[in-house]
Amino acid sequence: MLSRSRFLSLLTAVGAAATPRAAHAAQPPWYPLPPPLSPGKGRGLVVSGAGARGAYEAGALKWLFRNLERDGQPFDVICGSSSGAINAAFAARGTPQAVQQTEELWKGMPSANILKLKPQVQDLVDAGEQLKESTKHGYPAKLNYVLRAKKEVDAAGPPAELVKILGVVDQNGIDAAVKKYPLSFDGLQTSLVVTATNVSRMSADSFYEFVGPNAPSLTQRFLARSAPHARVQNHAPPLRRDLRLRHALTTDNFVDAVLASAAFPGLLAPVPVRVSEDKDTHLYADGGIANNVPVSIAVDAGATDITVILADAADEIPGEPQTLPQLLRASYSVMADKALENDVALAVAKNLLARQHDWSGLSVATQQYLDSLQLRDWQPITLRVIRPRDQLKLLTMAFNDQSGLNAAFDQGYADAQQESVYSIT
Repeated sequence: MLSRSRFLSLLTAVGAAATPRAAHAAQPPWYPLPPPLSPGKGRGLVVSGAGARGAYEAGALKWLFRNLERDGQPFDVICGSSSGAINAAFAARGTPQAVQQTEELWKGMPSANILKLKPQVQDLVDAGEQLKESTKHGYPAKLNYVLRAKKEVDAAGPPAELVKILGVVDQNGIDAAVKKYPLSFDGLQTSLVVTATNVSRMSADSFYEFVGPNAPSLTQRFLARSAPHARVQNHAPPLRRDLRLRHALTTDNFVDAVLASAAFPGLLAPVPVRVSEDKDTHLYADGGIANNVPVSIAVDAGATDITVILADAADEIPGEPQTLPQLLRASYSVMADKALENDVALAVAKNLLARQHDWSGLSVATQQYLDSLQLRDWQPITLRVIRPRDQLKLLTMAFNDQSGLNAAFDQGYADAQQESVYSIT
């Protein structure tokens, strides 16, 4: 899992806009706040990217959905990114069976062998093993190992073809593990949003489906908040490309969108996903590249009481990288950490703008831009954070660590019972 150590410190840093609920004596400047929404309205769940630590999130889901048959759906919208998108998709089915299948999925990762390398990559690995073994012998045995290594390299194919490999792991492993269960679009009982990175157009997209009686209005609101534009003056180029960033989930693209969100760059190749609005097929990679913990997306989807599941401890810092994979993980961690900081700050800022709604004295262009944000309603936002009390021993890519997966699941179930609560704006 990528480090989120700055998450809670960010919430503290917003000052009067973020006050721990336990501190009843400290009130925000606009006290009294409007009364909270009635249960079952505006409850959101955000499931972050976590790699193999998705097992921890699955344990937390087991606790959160423990009273499903008695009380019904505990959330109105569920948002997920990367491995969290897989967990979110199962949770959005909203049945005890789906929650149980999430546990089975993560605990069954070792037997699913999802880290099986592509044949060409395996050939190169085998060649390396032969060369390594050759150093242990003298001639003529040494020559035999070198010849075997050459044979493996030749089997891998010409270099011009090898550089076209966009992921070293065989996609069939994760596909089979997920598709083993009835993960269908028609089975959604809770609104769902998953993030994915469009590498065909270089944009941070999301795929959505709203269910229930308020689905049409929630969809309209969600789409309206996705494309703010600043007024262009003096023929200046626009600040951002005019792209549609939010796409409807359909029967055709549902599973592909979920798998695309978990396609970690370099490990898994981007996944082709058909975009329903223009009927084109784009390549999508891991949603965590741009938005690993989509809090602001949950707010745009109508959530005001948001439970966030993170799979790293607050003070967790990876060691200094010693290998290329560790360097990539550290770089990815910093990138995602900054994206999380910006995402939470954006959610807080937009809610403050909706709360104040006094834009007098601002330029016409600025007022038009703020109008484009569709900030016409305000509700106090509550964040409930579930994360490890102690650093997980399970590594991010340790999908074959059976004991680590089991322990992470159990810890997630326990930690979910001790959430931290923050009132935001």
